[in-house]
Amino acid sequence: MKKRVHHNGVLIGEFDFTGDDLRDVEIVDKLLAERGLNQVATLERSMFNQANSFASASADIFEKHLLKEPPNGAAMSPFVVNIAFAIELFIKTLSIQHDKKLHGHEIKKLFKKLPGAAKDEIDHHLRRLCTSSQWADEIRTMEGLREVLDEIDTAFVDWRYLHEDTTRRLKITFRPTIFLSEVLHAACAENLVKRMTSKNQ
Repeated sequence: MKKRVHHNGVLIGEFDFTGDDLRDVEIVDKLLAERGLNQVATLERSMFNQANSFASASADIFEKHLLKEPPNGAAMSPFVVNIAFAIELFIKTLSIQHDKKLHGHEIKKLFKKLPGAAKDEIDHHLRRLCTSSQWADEIRTMEGLREVLDEIDTAFVDWRYLHEDTTRRLKITFRPTIFLSEVLHAACAENLVKRMTSKNQ
C-alpha cells in the first residue's frame, strides 16, 4: 500500500507502507533527506513555531468569540495572553536570529534590547504591510508601533492575573496588537527563509 508524504503541505513523494512504525519512519526520513528537507530543528525554528502556535490560538479566540455580536467578554483574557506571548516569542526569535538571547516578559524592554539590524527588519516589514494589511489602521511608522508596545508591555502577566484585582482597568486595542504580531511574524519568517535557502544552495 502506498502512502503519501507531505512537507509543509506540499506532496513530496510516496512510499510503500510496511506497517512497522520504526521502518516507516526510517523510509520517510530517507525520502526527506534525499530532497534536502530533513533539517534538524534549530532554536530559532522551534521558537518561531511556538510563537505561531500562540498567535494561531489568539486568532481562533478572536474570530470565534470577539468578532461576533455581542462579543464574549470572557474570551478577552485568553486572547490577550495568547497574542502577548506570541509577540514576546516573535521578538525573542528575531533577536536569536541576530545572535542575541533575550529574557523576560516585558515587551517594551525586549523590543528596546533588539539589535539594530532586527529593528531595521521590523521597520521594513511595517512599511511594506501598513498599506496592505487589514489590521494596520493608522500605524505607518515605528513610532506608531511603539504606542502598541506601550499598551501591551506587561499584558502577558497582567491579563493572566486579572482575577486578583477585578477593579484594575486594563486596555487592549485589537487591530494594532494583531498588526504588531503580523509585522514581527513577517520579519522572523523572512529570516528563516533566507537561512534555509542559503543552506540549500
